Amino acid sequence: MRINRLRKKRAKSTGSNEWLRIVESFENLMERRVSDEVPRTKAQLIDKDTLEAVNTAYTVTLRYYTAVLAGTEHNQRAERVISKLWQKAGTRLKRYDADLAKKLKSTNRFWSKKITWQNETIEQVWPHLNAIRICANRMDLTLTNRFSAS
Repeated sequence: MRINRLRKKRAKSTGSNEWLRIVESFENLMERRVSDEVPRTKAQLIDKDTLEAVNTAYTVTLRYYTAVLAGTEHNQRAERVISKLWQKAGTRLKRYDADLAKKLKSTNRFWSKKITWQNETIEQVWPHLNAIRICANRMDLTLTNRFSAS
């Protein structure tokens, strides 16, 4: 005689948070590039056009995140713009980290996953994005101050 047992339903997976992992990888790249332990040569830093693309993506992302955390409804159009800006930054980063550049492509599915745009993700990603911005600012100052004559 078989006993019918209630089977526990598996909890629905919320999906992996690929955006968080990508931003962490990006932060690590930037910190390595700006590290005081690395010799300060122009080749070790990231070029001005790439820094500009990163800063633009960061600024638009920060504005959107601020609005969402303040209670504004999610806007798929704004999310598409943000993904395209990060794709552009990723394309510029290709010469520094091809794997990271590939992950930032807008064709990756994480851009369309809800978890990428949830408040919890925003709160987790925020400090990493700020660290990226700080590194970018340090590089920009170094490029401007040290290599302006070359």
